[in-house]
Amino acid sequence: MIEKMQSGQADKTYSVRSRFGLNAANFFQAEAVGVVLPILNTFLREARWRYDQIGLATALLGLGTLLFQTPAGILVDRIKSGRLLFFIASIAVGICFGVIPFVPHTALWIDTLLFLSGAAQSIFIPVLGALALALVGYKALNRTLGENQGWNHAGNIVAALLAFVAVRYFGSASIFFSVAIASLVGAFSVYWMRKQELDEDIASGDGKESGVKWSAILRDRTVLFLLLAVGMFHLANAPILPVTALYIKQLGGTSELTTFTVLSAQLVMVPVAWATGRLCDSWGRKPIMAIAFWVLPFRILSYTLAHNPHMVVFLQALDGIGAGIYSVAIVAFAADLTRGKGQFNSLLGIFATSQAIGGVVGPVVSGLVLQHFGFNMTFIGFAALALLAAAAFQLLVPETQSAEECGVALPVNA
Repeated sequence: MIEKMQSGQADKTYSVRSRFGLNAANFFQAEAVGVVLPILNTFLREARWRYDQIGLATALLGLGTLLFQTPAGILVDRIKSGRLLFFIASIAVGICFGVIPFVPHTALWIDTLLFLSGAAQSIFIPVLGALALALVGYKALNRTLGENQGWNHAGNIVAALLAFVAVRYFGSASIFFSVAIASLVGAFSVYWMRKQELDEDIASGDGKESGVKWSAILRDRTVLFLLLAVGMFHLANAPILPVTALYIKQLGGTSELTTFTVLSAQLVMVPVAWATGRLCDSWGRKPIMAIAFWVLPFRILSYTLAHNPHMVVFLQALDGIGAGIYSVAIVAFAADLTRGKGQFNSLLGIFATSQAIGGVVGPVVSGLVLQHFGFNMTFIGFAALALLAAAAFQLLVPETQSAEECGVALPVNA
């Protein structure tokens, strides 16, 4: 079955098979790494690691992503083979996590494997965005991103359910085997996408005639302000999931219950991502992204009122609003800011670098604050930072959607 969609330049024609391959890649990529972080923290705690050591280990995973995220975006712009890049990254992630149960549980081994895994994961954001744009073009991009992210979050849901069963019956180490299996399946699923249906020039922002260098994009004030807001958003948000997993244990919750910190959020993310793909076109990029920013401080502060593990799991569902919106809207911002200039994937890599800074600094800071001041002060401090991020986004970042696109209804696939 063949479907046709306007790309903004010419009709884009693609098959259901290619669309399925793109969705499958998103699904298995999420299934591989979606629930590993809270279980990893539980695994390390069972190995008698201190809270600050666990925070450092989590930060090193983020550091690997941080150092390679911008180069990964540039690499995706330069190498016209998104399927191969995704394949290599998936296999690398599977190996890094899959061997953790077999190596000595020392900082040298665990921290190194987490760092290498983070480096490999840096490919996923730009390459999946590039594959979506290459397949459907600009006009259908936001709706396709909403669909892709719906499958991505569905992968997290399946992963959380499987992790609950695996951890309950086989222990926390079993999560690493499931990562390896999902990574292998995901690596091959991307080849369901037909090469002849992928426009690799559009995938880089179609700026081959403009000659704009990726570094020139950083002189755009909108890009800089958005980077500032995104950086603070993720600095506040990144450490909260692993901290809530530890908080559940502190309140007497089980290891299996920590898997539901992921599941509760992902159940919300699926419809939110689907809706965001459509609302980005009808409402504009900024109003929908602002919701993600303002929900975050409310969610973090609400944990100070939770005094039983089940309430923490319930409140964690609010993460699904922010994450579901952000994963779709940030790509829409990047597409707007690079259209006709090129360097689409490079800008995605830069945004992801800002996100990764939060993944590095946040866990280190949260580990230290948690070790010395406890859970309540940790939640209050990061809620204040999230409030600052929301104010920066609201006041400094303008709408990027063009006037002629605003409110335009996209055709629906048959």
